[in-house]
Amino acid sequence: MDLNPEEKFLQYARIGNLPGIERLLLAKIKEEIILDINCRGKMKANSGWTALHLACYFGHTEVVEELLKAGADVNLANEAGDTALHKATLAGRKEIVLLLLRYDARPTAANGIGQIPKDATQDDEIITMLDAREGDALTLAQLLNRKPPPDIHCRDLLGNTPLHCAVYRDQKHCVPHLLRCGASPSVKNRNGNGGKRPQYLNNVYFLLILTDD
Repeated sequence: MDLNPEEKFLQYARIGNLPGIERLLLAKIKEEIILDINCRGKMKANSGWTALHLACYFGHTEVVEELLKAGADVNLANEAGDTALHKATLAGRKEIVLLLLRYDARPTAANGIGQIPKDATQDDEIITMLDAREGDALTLAQLLNRKPPPDIHCRDLLGNTPLHCAVYRDQKHCVPHLLRCGASPSVKNRNGNGGKRPQYLNNVYFLLILTDD
């Protein structure tokens, strides 16, 4: 069956065909085809899903990043109210969850049954990432106190840790919990940054040392 450009776009996102996605995006830029990057599937297998939803759910990280760079709407919901973050969380795609958060995916977006993304997972590391970005200090503290705790230095594709996420969002209530549980303010991401506010981190870190029993 001959597929139109948008149907091909959705199919490539589903199967992780990065070269195919890149070809279609280039053709769109050259105005050789008409393509809505946020188009929704009409077939049974992808009904109401965008290319970003599909790539996130099926775990195609490079395709997800290409779509986000091209301007895909990170917070667009499907017919059930699920965003791409809901789908990545449900499927346990840790790197993709962190990538979406870097592009300002909303961890508090509720779907059609009132679930936010972290309601769709039992994975402690994913919940830690979402809480650090959301600023939910109480839930974050409960997770970090579990035995064994989640990996405090888990990273996204750019090397960002939960501490980076919390600092970038100015979540000052979450930062002390992360530091107290061993998060290092000296850990750098791939851009060589230990955080946008290194002096603030160091001040908090030393304050915790001084006040620790």
